[in-house]
Amino acid sequence: MRYLENRVRQLTFLLPLFACSFSFAQTPTAQTPPPQLSPEAAYEQATRPLEITRRSIENWSESETAALGVAVQQAKDQCAARTPDQYTGEDLIAYARLCSLGKQWSTVQKAATLYLNVTHPTGSEAKPASAFPGLPQAYAYMIEASLRLNDSAAALVAAREMLRAVPYSDLTSHATNETALYIQLTQTADALSLLIQREAVLLPLLRTPATPDPAAQQQPLPIHSVYADAIALAALQQFANQPKAAESTIAELEAALPSTLAPDDSIPIAESRRQYALLGTPAASITPFAYLLHPSAAPYRHIETKSSGATALLLFPDWCAQCIRMGSQFMPAFFRMGQSDVRFYALLAQAAPPPAPAPAPEKPKATASSKAAHFVASSTAPSIPTDQSQIQPKTPADLLLDTPTFVVSNDVLTQFAVTDFPFLIVADHEGIIRFLQPAPENVLAPGGLADQVIKRVLDQWPAPSAK
Repeated sequence: MRYLENRVRQLTFLLPLFACSFSFAQTPTAQTPPPQLSPEAAYEQATRPLEITRRSIENWSESETAALGVAVQQAKDQCAARTPDQYTGEDLIAYARLCSLGKQWSTVQKAATLYLNVTHPTGSEAKPASAFPGLPQAYAYMIEASLRLNDSAAALVAAREMLRAVPYSDLTSHATNETALYIQLTQTADALSLLIQREAVLLPLLRTPATPDPAAQQQPLPIHSVYADAIALAALQQFANQPKAAESTIAELEAALPSTLAPDDSIPIAESRRQYALLGTPAASITPFAYLLHPSAAPYRHIETKSSGATALLLFPDWCAQCIRMGSQFMPAFFRMGQSDVRFYALLAQAAPPPAPAPAPEKPKATASSKAAHFVASSTAPSIPTDQSQIQPKTPADLLLDTPTFVVSNDVLTQFAVTDFPFLIVADHEGIIRFLQPAPENVLAPGGLADQVIKRVLDQWPAPSAK
């Protein structure tokens, strides 16, 4: 699972929050300071950009990528020198881990299958799940290998069994999220069924949170992570155009929450609610700093999200190196989506506007004598080495010049409550937001996630003329 892109655990949504302020004519009241994250949670939040950057192998140094290549090849060779039939018990889990590093997914699937078959014997030989400490890992490897092999049926079966067989942990969360993400567009009914099954596990965990056990191999998830997984069902129901079902899911979810929450849970839950509340609502106005496809044009008053078809936005901050490298895909996506009357824009979020492009200097008209002098100088003068210290590094806006990219304020990241990047936003022809989700780096590939989401939006919420 750790090799799969698109981590959906950070995906969070929510209901609108309402705040009331009271003022008094004579005596002002002391304001209650806003809740704060604990130092540990604040540290995790502060290091999130580093984690996202390191997650992409494209950002690794040459020595790191070379070492990874060596490790993968050695693991592949060692995996091939063995067979799953040689091992039993926890050795099968270690073998699956080895072959997973070597990307031998068929072998990983066989090893995981052998381990899982032993945990489901018939008759008097049946043993409790606690007798198999590697059971969560076996399910995780089974699901990862099946998804890598495009065997969604096997992954779905394993995800369902995993929810029944092992305690809910970070591993269970990641495995079931990846399965739901993989089939959400092609097998929406199955994805909904899986998340409904998972909801029955999550709601009791919210009502009675598990106590961490330092001796346990898998620790229970914090409340805000359980909430994020639970609200994913309502988000998919919204995308499946089932608003009544989503409303019921949210009601049950909110009723299951404890009345008192620590800031480390209440703050991220509030962000989840705020993001979910955007689904089904008109996209708020966004005033850009500049449009890099036409940087010299007059500033845009706002980004238009109403169109004859739909609008797709890919949002990311200026520190997301892998997002900026995707710039070469922006123009092909712009033209491809335009054929379906869909607008596509990238949104580069940064603190300040980019500097205005300098006008090109006028070149003096060349004369016969100046041409001769230039020829003599260029053929006789020694070359002067470039002083690298005088070369200004290109900014993200420079690298995305001549692409359909709007430069926007960092406030837009807060507006959409985004914590993972790149982030895909799709609105219908009326500018109503229908989809919000972190996206993989191949999101703009032809036939990829963006194209599939847009097709679903065009089908479910067509413009009147399209009907």
